Amino acid sequence: MRIRCIVLLCCVLAPAATADVPQAQDRVEAGDLTGARSLLEAHLRTEPEDPAARFLLARILAWQGDPAAAIPMLEQLLEASPQNADYLLALGQAQLWAGRVHAATETLERAAELAPDYSAVNDALRQARTALSAPAQRITLPQRTTTRRHELELSVRQDWLDNGFDNWRRQRLDYFSSQAEGVAWYGALLREQRFGESDEGVEAGAVWALDEHWSVQPEVGYQFSSFFLPEWYADLRLQRSLTRGFLGAASVRRTEYANSRVDRLGLTAERYWDSWRAGYTMNISDVSNAGTPIGHTVSLDYYYSGLSYAGLRLTAGEEEAVEGAQLFTSSVRAVGVQGRHWLSRGWAASWEIGVHEQGDIYTRRWLQVGLRHVF
Repeated sequence: MRIRCIVLLCCVLAPAATADVPQAQDRVEAGDLTGARSLLEAHLRTEPEDPAARFLLARILAWQGDPAAAIPMLEQLLEASPQNADYLLALGQAQLWAGRVHAATETLERAAELAPDYSAVNDALRQARTALSAPAQRITLPQRTTTRRHELELSVRQDWLDNGFDNWRRQRLDYFSSQAEGVAWYGALLREQRFGESDEGVEAGAVWALDEHWSVQPEVGYQFSSFFLPEWYADLRLQRSLTRGFLGAASVRRTEYANSRVDRLGLTAERYWDSWRAGYTMNISDVSNAGTPIGHTVSLDYYYSGLSYAGLRLTAGEEEAVEGAQLFTSSVRAVGVQGRHWLSRGWAASWEIGVHEQGDIYTRRWLQVGLRHVF
């Protein structure tokens, strides 16, 4: 009789155990992550090798802000199923939310090779590639994490001018702080030498994710001395992540010089696919006492080995320029190549070279190098 009761009890409990994972999924969809987690943890105490339960629990841990706990669980699942694109997607997202952007990019690239038409993989890969490349391009995710990534970059630049103009020099110290979700902020100290004078200034900005598609980015700059740089500027950018790898953005900027003012509207479209990013920006300016120049910039970037990239920039049209303390408008043509190569997970070298024709006033050639550190 006792044995029959035990068998009967197991038969009653077994269906309940197998139903734990669907019940946990229902709770996830209802927003009850804590309840779903409790169900799965209880289930895994009796079925520790259930891959569906382990996978869902790992995802919940990442969604609850503990991606570091989710990563080893997902890595173990991948050891048994290395070709599972869902596992790779979940691992790549957890690595991104943990601040391990290089590892996330490599993982998501593997997922994209296995499932090139998997839209969630392509979106996550685009997010990983751009999350830390530049504040204006940063895309945030709806999940929360407390892990924050900090970067410092020291760069120097030399510009050589013809037609008897003195060469220019610039030094910058940039700071970036970002995470997969939440506010990103950045700032810079800068010093430039032109026309026998020197200007020093500061810049600061932030990026707020309004939701999983929209972000807003305010930025300001101020010069302690303004012989040729503006006294101050303020910029506000609104960005929208679209489908199929497209982004759209609009920005407005006011730049105040000692004797003039420039108001500018910028309209940007970008697209990310595979290892590429293409962008176009049109700037429409209103320069007090100097016309209404319109400029165009086209960019193309190729990403390799995670977030390392090389890119091309082409500029044409008109823009404002400064000669001494005088602001004027002229035609412009420019071409530049730039990139950033990660030497390790903590260090990267950046570079930029180019040629800029400011009408028939001068031609400027430049070289910039920098060193970036993650901490």
